[in-house]
Amino acid sequence: MATTIKSTELDFNTIKNNLKTALAAKSEFADYNFEASGLSNILDVLAVNTHYNGLIANFALNESYLSTAQLRSSLVSLAEGIGYIPKSKTASMGTVTLSTNTGDLSGRPSTLSLASGTKFTASVDDVTYTFQTTETVSATDNGYGYYSYLTPSGSANIGIKEGVAKTKTFFVGPDSVDDVYVIPDKDIDMETAVVKVYQSASDTAFTSYINISKSTTINANTRLYIMKEAPNGFYEITFGDGITLGTAPEAGNKIVIEYLKVNGSVANGASSFTANSKISILGEDYNVTPVTVINSIGGAEEETMASIRKNAPFQYATQNRMVTAVDYSTLVLSNFGTLIKDIQAFGGEEALLPEFGVVFLSIVFNSDVTADTITTTKDAITDLSKQLSVVGFDIKFEDPVTTFIETEIFFQFNPKLGSLSLNTVQDNVQTEINNYFTTNIGKFNQSFRRSNLLNNVDEVNTSVLSSRANIKVQRRFTPTTDLLQDHTLRYPVGLAEPDDVNYIIKTTPFQFNGKTCIIRNKLSSNKLEVVTLGEQSVEADNIGSYNSATGVISIIGLRLQSIIGGDAFIKVSAVPANQSAISPIRNDILEYDSGPSFATGVVVTTT
Repeated sequence: MATTIKSTELDFNTIKNNLKTALAAKSEFADYNFEASGLSNILDVLAVNTHYNGLIANFALNESYLSTAQLRSSLVSLAEGIGYIPKSKTASMGTVTLSTNTGDLSGRPSTLSLASGTKFTASVDDVTYTFQTTETVSATDNGYGYYSYLTPSGSANIGIKEGVAKTKTFFVGPDSVDDVYVIPDKDIDMETAVVKVYQSASDTAFTSYINISKSTTINANTRLYIMKEAPNGFYEITFGDGITLGTAPEAGNKIVIEYLKVNGSVANGASSFTANSKISILGEDYNVTPVTVINSIGGAEEETMASIRKNAPFQYATQNRMVTAVDYSTLVLSNFGTLIKDIQAFGGEEALLPEFGVVFLSIVFNSDVTADTITTTKDAITDLSKQLSVVGFDIKFEDPVTTFIETEIFFQFNPKLGSLSLNTVQDNVQTEINNYFTTNIGKFNQSFRRSNLLNNVDEVNTSVLSSRANIKVQRRFTPTTDLLQDHTLRYPVGLAEPDDVNYIIKTTPFQFNGKTCIIRNKLSSNKLEVVTLGEQSVEADNIGSYNSATGVISIIGLRLQSIIGGDAFIKVSAVPANQSAISPIRNDILEYDSGPSFATGVVVTTT
């Protein structure tokens, strides 16, 4: 009788036992003692071989999927198969102004120029890095021998990228269509690559090819190249087929690839630049003086495997066009990800005041990104949208809005169940609360769950018997003192209905009519009033209202004298209708305010 062997059982012992079981079922091996015979050694060899083959097959299968691949080469190849090119290292870039002062030099030229590739040095953490201009800049004499350099677009702010210029030359063989040109360098910034094709080794004229990712039209005549990471970590370039995917270099052509070899993120933060050379004028050398406008930023390492695994499917879904909100956020991150911490895109129909034909972008930039860089980046995103979005669609930028969470934690503490004191456990509970919020909120679409927080509190120590929490949501406004103003605050959740016991709305204190006051709602009413902080006498009985259903607080006609407490803003705390879960909407981000929050333990002893 035949015996079925389970192919999923791949460990050595199971395989060997299955082999013995299969043999024992045959009449030739009835009552055969496998362990006492030489056949046992043969079964060992067969089991080991089967075990290894199973493992190899398992590994190979895992390397065939984005979600399970463990080798970078596999992941890169799989991403490439769906049209996603993992990002290389990125050069850090600083912004400077450049000038030369010749003084009253007789016969000085009216204009000066600095070629692309003019070098500068700067140090970060005692390591020196090379930066260089990426375009030719020119300057005109101001009449007194002072030259201030401008970019071709007329800007005095000149970008300089970190990296060492490298060149790799190839000659096209007789069968050029399938040629792959490998650059033996793992530190390339692909965005800096320039590809030139010369007709022959002796020619000086060349034809420029562009990266396929920057092309909106592909046909037999377009001059395109594809640059991607090779399995060994180097980078390779391929060209079109000369039929539908762009023209290819011909036999005998010379290919010259220029690029920057960069150091990535370690070069970020350079603040003081020095020119490596001087400019010669009438036989005399003069300084090129850089003044830093923006410290170097934007340098990044090659894309991580986790990032590839996450971004490749989204990039594939966009098909390099901007149609859905996800398309916008995916392509913006793909092109400007080194500057962006988080992004949220939503259609104009979802806005508070609906605007059709508009996509809103809310971006959290990295902390080291300056205002000038933010402006430049937004302009570049707008240009990208014009190329890839649906005709008639516009983008608008909307700043992220922060909603703060306040917590009042109460827990029961039994000192007999642990060795720690109440004060120590209270501190540990507060630390756990801080850690929870640091890990779980702070980005778009990250929600708060009270039950998850309380579970973490209960697990702080065996002496914590149980816990409960009161949750408030908080928004802020910055008033102008001694000026009558209206303020509207929109919370991402509905607010609790008024009752005759609890105040749903409360603010931090301010000076009003020479007194320290707060705003709160009237009991059993959604109307707001100004009351003194101590005696709680009413100073203004109708200063606005709140809408529990929409989560909107309207403060009308407030004129305050000063803000108390050292802040430039007033906090407005409100009790949400549902304290169990707080979920941000649109461009809202949740943050934790530890200032008014606390954790208190109550001693309970049980037998």
